[in-house]
Amino acid sequence: MSIHNPPKYRYTLPDEGDKEIFNFICEFAKNKNYPNIEGTPAEINHFLILLIRTQKSLNDWREPLKYLFKHLQKSNSIDVTAFNIKYPSDSIGKDIPAWVTYEDDKIVSDFIDELATRKITFVGTNLETSEFVLRFSLGQLGHDWEQTIMMIWEMLGHESELSIKALNIELRNFDYLKIFEA
Repeated sequence: MSIHNPPKYRYTLPDEGDKEIFNFICEFAKNKNYPNIEGTPAEINHFLILLIRTQKSLNDWREPLKYLFKHLQKSNSIDVTAFNIKYPSDSIGKDIPAWVTYEDDKIVSDFIDELATRKITFVGTNLETSEFVLRFSLGQLGHDWEQTIMMIWEMLGHESELSIKALNIELRNFDYLKIFEA
């Protein structure tokens, strides 16, 4: 007999900021009015790498998401330059976090460290990138936050390019409430 977890329990949202971000993502998804991405292709690529990496070693993994969504609320755009300045690569240490207890945890931690030096190009349109930011953020709020990063690792493999459209398709598996399908 398997344990049944209704989809709503995949997002426990223990922090008030989690609830605000979740509601904000729901609103964007419902209206299909994704935010604009402001920055050069290189800045956007760097931003995507930082967005993934900030989930590891900062004192509060929620803080970058709160910062991102606070600015989204004000301008309906993602200013990647400001994010990249606020969270420089060297602000994310390579220490092994306390949550690394299993082999999958180690893979995720090592992959996040690897992203600091590995040359990776995310390929996609601004609309696809915007959708990815929302879907990835939703995944970070859910119980399977680590699996979303593992998925990126698996999809990338030894390649140097990763399709954002393909990432968005796979991230549908982590949209338990189907908020992007409404």
